[in-house]
Amino acid sequence: MEGSAVVLGFVPSTIYLAAWIVAVVFAVRMVRNSGGKPERFLLIGACLMLASSVIHSAAAGLNPWLMPKLMEDGVDLVSIAQVFSAIAIVRGCISLAGIVFLVYAFWKKFKAKPTLT
Repeated sequence: MEGSAVVLGFVPSTIYLAAWIVAVVFAVRMVRNSGGKPERFLLIGACLMLASSVIHSAAAGLNPWLMPKLMEDGVDLVSIAQVFSAIAIVRGCISLAGIVFLVYAFWKKFKAKPTLT
């Protein structure tokens, strides 16, 4: 029963992890093929989102295994919650930065150029 909980928490996060790995690979190819600033911002944003997914996958994989172990060792639930909250806050900040870079990359790439009249 314990192993299935780890798998159920880990599988969805690994799907996002694989998707961001593919995005990083495509962004690297775009930068190498004479990519400009938008492609570099896309690469930075994809890398930040990949880092966020790695943190989420690690937390999702460790949570079902680590929580009962810490509770058996007598660690206070408040301390455990604070640690996982700190991890979630760091992951949220990394995700927010990644989204900002991705939005800026698309805005920079597809903004309308002013027409001369």
